Amino acid sequence: MLLNRIIVGAILLLSQSNCAITLEAGQKGQEAFASREYFYIGGSYVNTSTGHLFMDQMYVEKLSPTAPSQPYPVVLIHGQAQTGTNWLNKPDGNPGWASFFLKKGYEVYIIDQTERGRSAWNPAGGTSLSTYTAEIIESRFTAPREYNLWPQAQLHTQWPGPGLMGDPIFDQYYASTVQFQSNTVAQERKMQAAGSALLKKIGPAVLISHSQGGLMPWVIADVVPDLVKAIVTIEPTGPPFIDAVFNNGSTRPWGLTNIPLTYSPAPTSLTAPLQTQIIPTNSSSLTSCIVQASPARQLVNFKNIPVLVENGEASYHAVYDDCTWEFLVQAGVPAERLRLEDVGIHGNGHLQFMEMNSDDIATVLEAWISSKVL
Repeated sequence: MLLNRIIVGAILLLSQSNCAITLEAGQKGQEAFASREYFYIGGSYVNTSTGHLFMDQMYVEKLSPTAPSQPYPVVLIHGQAQTGTNWLNKPDGNPGWASFFLKKGYEVYIIDQTERGRSAWNPAGGTSLSTYTAEIIESRFTAPREYNLWPQAQLHTQWPGPGLMGDPIFDQYYASTVQFQSNTVAQERKMQAAGSALLKKIGPAVLISHSQGGLMPWVIADVVPDLVKAIVTIEPTGPPFIDAVFNNGSTRPWGLTNIPLTYSPAPTSLTAPLQTQIIPTNSSSLTSCIVQASPARQLVNFKNIPVLVENGEASYHAVYDDCTWEFLVQAGVPAERLRLEDVGIHGNGHLQFMEMNSDDIATVLEAWISSKVL
């Protein structure tokens, strides 16, 4: 199993040679100037017992640099309990990745997932909302060293501050978290419709996703593959077929998703569409991978879409993101693997785009995008 493949060429050279741009806690960077507009995409009226409501629409914010210089925009897709605001500023007050990509000449589209944040949830729609406690945020994202729930947790050094309740930076981040749709099948279907409608409106784009938002490029690209120029998936929901680290229940029967994807040959069962096999690990810090049994069905709509699977050194995703990459490669997807420590970037947890060295990470990711998207 080729689990040691890393990004080479321009990315490695850049990461080894660029000047350090990491900001220490309390040090403020400069926001990028941009013009701003917003709109809603997708959705429809539904008749309820009290009258008509509009549901399943998605909020989209467009930021344009003074002089756009890139051929395609980036679409930033946030994770669970988050909104698009998390790409704007970091909780320590420094500029986020929206500013980074604007400075590189990209038009930037920021969404709030359907039924999240500024995308309204329909209380008459038969679904419920969930939320994350502060303890979940501390233990998984901002202070994993205090909880030590996975082997790599002790490597976490990049969150600005202790990452605990009562610290102003933690409190600022936790205040930004919101309720989220409890039904992941419903969320994937709603995001597939709204996300594909967005790309039909704006044209081809690069999708950059994080965490639970990592489900969305799969379901969107599967229906509009010609409109997705590349996918950068940062610690996507995984691993295939099963949860890991915090529980081990079976899920995502389509490997990457809970809703159907287009495979060739087409599966004959909707409940158990893919036959699987286990690839055992020989490391106590990694999980065994579940992939397709051979011969593997192919994700034919992804065969021309470059994909980068990236994770931080100290994140719980370090335990299993190799499995997501392995599944993609087996299914015929031109996927590459980036572990940040392999390019000299250390100490990052799950919320890497908010951490002190976030621009170092974005520099490597943008170099990969530039090398793949002409």
